[in-house]
Amino acid sequence: MQRRLAAGEVIVQSASTIDPAQPKGLVRAAVRIRASAETIWNVITDCRQTPAFVPGLRRCRQVGRAADGSWEDIEQEVRYAWYLPTIHYVFRAHYDRPHRIELRLVSGDLKKEEGTWLLKPSPDASATVVEYEMYVEPGFWIPQAIVTRSLRQDVPAALSGLRARVERAEAGAQRTAAAPNGPMHAEP
Repeated sequence: MQRRLAAGEVIVQSASTIDPAQPKGLVRAAVRIRASAETIWNVITDCRQTPAFVPGLRRCRQVGRAADGSWEDIEQEVRYAWYLPTIHYVFRAHYDRPHRIELRLVSGDLKKEEGTWLLKPSPDASATVVEYEMYVEPGFWIPQAIVTRSLRQDVPAALSGLRARVERAEAGAQRTAAAPNGPMHAEP
């Protein structure tokens, strides 16, 4: 697996039920990103940035927060495809900064949604391996094939988009820091 991640692959495993009357799905995915866990954390947890890399995400905003920053309630609105309704939900994100985020559905259109983000150093310590797992039960009828397709396509697209966004920002920060006379005199 580490060899595939080092080669730039987004690794995805998905499993779904065989009961078409109650579609649901589970996906596990991983990607290697050439950046620190803290840098990746700052992008994952920033609602201003997530619509840029999460397919179908129309709106993201924080609606609650623990005083100590250990959790946030996040409201999202997602449109997975033109032929599907817009889905609205609120989840609670429990934080173990910058290594783990646990997601649990609080309210909304879905019956159940749970997820985990794990950020771990790569074996050679030159990057961070981001692992993501999500389980979803829509709670309304939708063909199982659409649930499975969404998990198999949208999750890798989100992880690829996250990697591109983080690595672009990291490269820009390194260029600015390396500019003559430091970041205050860097050219745009």
